[in-house]
Amino acid sequence: MITIETLRNIILESPKALRKKTILTREKEIPLKSNRVIVITGVRRCGKSTLLLQLLEGTEKKISLNFEDTRLNDFEFDDFLKLEQIAVSEKITTFVFDEIQNIPGWEKFVRSVHDKGYYVYVTGSNASMLSRELGTRLTGRHLQTELFPFSYNEYLSFLKENGGEESFKKFLFGGGFPEVLKSKDDEYLRSLLRDIVIRDIAVRRNIKNEHIILSLAMHLISNVGKEISYNNISRLIGIKSVRSTIDYCDYLKESYLFDFVPRFSFSIKQQLINPKKIYAIDTGMANANSLSFSEDYGRMLENSVFMHLRRFTKDILYYKDETSECDFLIRKNERIVYAVQVCWHLTEDNLKREIAGLTNAMKTTNCQKGVIITFNQDDSFEGIIATPAWKWMKEGFNLENI
Repeated sequence: MITIETLRNIILESPKALRKKTILTREKEIPLKSNRVIVITGVRRCGKSTLLLQLLEGTEKKISLNFEDTRLNDFEFDDFLKLEQIAVSEKITTFVFDEIQNIPGWEKFVRSVHDKGYYVYVTGSNASMLSRELGTRLTGRHLQTELFPFSYNEYLSFLKENGGEESFKKFLFGGGFPEVLKSKDDEYLRSLLRDIVIRDIAVRRNIKNEHIILSLAMHLISNVGKEISYNNISRLIGIKSVRSTIDYCDYLKESYLFDFVPRFSFSIKQQLINPKKIYAIDTGMANANSLSFSEDYGRMLENSVFMHLRRFTKDILYYKDETSECDFLIRKNERIVYAVQVCWHLTEDNLKREIAGLTNAMKTTNCQKGVIITFNQDDSFEGIIATPAWKWMKEGFNLENI
């Protein structure tokens, strides 16, 4: 239990903490004054709560709490009633809660105050833990959106740089976590990865051997862009059961550290059993934690292209047949609408292979639009457009127009 005076003091300090933070300009549109609970999920430290509080700055008084504040360690469900008392006495109509999934039963309170006409905004770094409660108590009452580390355009805006090869290469190596762009500290990204794995997964999931799941995370981040086998991973890392390996990978995905992309197949059953390809949330984080990744420019570019696509859709697959591969297929309304091949530099040695991979994927899936993304080449081959990643990202990707 926490006293109402302590809660008042913490609430009063929130605006002061926000003023110390750098203003973040994001491309994500967050609806304000909605008649639904607004939920923002995303990896830790990507700027969720800062963005939300900046958008709400000056609108009205609000109750804003981060449930990872150590002063709230003893917060219990009954303490929510004290928050409502403060809201009534101060004529406050808005609640902002960060990492609220730490408090059992939180969804009951959120539904209660939402039904009473309060505006409620929630942020969290675990998609599954939030979704479970949202689905049971707030079905139809919430609007969920995802936020990621800075995109290339957000990176340019934040650092006031111009688009081009030089700025894109820096973005590729450094990534888009706001704090790192200010501090240029790779150790921050190593600590962040460890914190997420230990605090968000091992502790919350009651995994006794935290070293195992940390080793799994390091293995995955060193194999970005590659197909993975749960059986092989279990054997390499020493995880006793394949089922545990699958569960651990699911936990890492729920915390937004990794995404697992399925191989395209017309058979849903076959798609489920085919190997998946692994991608990291941020190229800067992958570079800081894996020497093998930082030395492979092609995989780095591929991961960056994946994350650009991932901001717009979850429905991403890769293509592979007996003779060729295509990095990404975008599915919309059960149809493949866009094919993307990624190659750092097209040469006489690889051009035929890269074009064949893209065109075979397009022919097989009856896809009408495809592109090859490179580091700096702007050309056309056999009717296929090749374009630099920085230009492709700067121009934007609109799934609605495809």
